[in-house]
Amino acid sequence: MSKRNKILKFLIKPPMWMCITVWAAGVASLVGSITLYYLGMGLKMWALPVYLVAVVFGVLSVYAVLTVVGVPERVKDKPKVREFFRSYNTRAFVYATCSVIFNLLYVAFGILIAVLEHSEWLGALVGYHIFLVLPRVEVLVTARLHGRKDDRNAEERQLRAYSNCGIVLVMLALAIIPVIRLTINDDNSYNYFIGAVAYVTGIAAYTFIKMGIAVYNMKKVRKQDDMSLIAVKNISFSDALISLFALQAMMFKELNAKKNMFVKVMNPLLGGVIVAAILAIGLYMLIGGYKRLKAMPEANDGADKVHDGQS
Repeated sequence: MSKRNKILKFLIKPPMWMCITVWAAGVASLVGSITLYYLGMGLKMWALPVYLVAVVFGVLSVYAVLTVVGVPERVKDKPKVREFFRSYNTRAFVYATCSVIFNLLYVAFGILIAVLEHSEWLGALVGYHIFLVLPRVEVLVTARLHGRKDDRNAEERQLRAYSNCGIVLVMLALAIIPVIRLTINDDNSYNYFIGAVAYVTGIAAYTFIKMGIAVYNMKKVRKQDDMSLIAVKNISFSDALISLFALQAMMFKELNAKKNMFVKVMNPLLGGVIVAAILAIGLYMLIGGYKRLKAMPEANDGADKVHDGQS
């Protein structure tokens, strides 16, 4: 049995001692989080890792229950599940669909926190996610059309989606400028309560996971010739960059380091680099996509002429 299959088997049906360990860690971290909160120490910066561990083991505990009742074993042999594990493209678009759902939930949660905290900064911070939902939806529709065997314009559809995503990324780069400006002007204010602590903890965990996955996928997707898949990965990478800036701004704010010269330099510096990077990616996709679209009719005409000559 290959190493990959051994890992997959372990994940589908982990030993009982592993499940018990996960449940014990989940209960312990949850009790620790509640204890810190009621002792009045829940808003301290060092308490964030405790909340993070509680969230992680909470999710793992739910999955452990599913493995015990045999849910993963029953679904692993279904055709769509097997295709998911065999095909990188299938996995990529499933993740993209999950990203659309997550972004919508993130926007709803972020707006709720922003209203409760009366924070324009938090509102602006979640607003840019609209520019992440729209291109993913378009790419998913395009990918679905590409999956039809009778779709003769699949390549053209992919290129149009790729180019249009470039336009949205350019708009995204402009949309995050107000967020950066509010941060530089020290207007990224909010009052911490347990919801905001959970928000920052979620941002920290999500940022590091998202950045790692985005960098890995950016390298892997270059081997693919599916332009819609490349567009999805470029969007995810841009999303990770913005989350990195948001995390830095939140951490500096919590540490009350606004008078520190390093902070005064780092916020505008990182913000400017991220805007420039997303703008460059968007322009590259927009210009490159339309150049290839423009060349397509010429290629098709040439092929038709060769075909007519042979006839």
